[in-house]
Amino acid sequence: MKMYGIKTCASVKKAKAFFDKNSIAYDFIDLDKEPVGKDKLEKWQEFTPATSMLNPRSKAYRDLDLKNKKLTDKKAIDLLSKENSLIKRPVIEHGLNGENKFTIGFKEEEYCSTFLS
Repeated sequence: MKMYGIKTCASVKKAKAFFDKNSIAYDFIDLDKEPVGKDKLEKWQEFTPATSMLNPRSKAYRDLDLKNKKLTDKKAIDLLSKENSLIKRPVIEHGLNGENKFTIGFKEEEYCSTFLS
């Protein structure tokens, strides 16, 4: 299982704490040190629209005034690949039950049902 995020992100800290508390192993990929490109983002788009990967709470989102713009998934991929800080965090790639899965953001209830059942 891989967790993509930024160390200082509050949601990433919550996800790490959840996995650590429940002894769930993961590899952490720091987007500040290892940015993801279009290929990875397009793979993630198989699980969720690229526009839903945008983090409306990020400074970059506000600076680019994305709230008032209608973006296509293609444009969102372009923006996300150039500015990884726009990615909603954390992004979890996991292969539970032999299937490729994807979880974005931190919601404790969702984590419990996904990772503890």
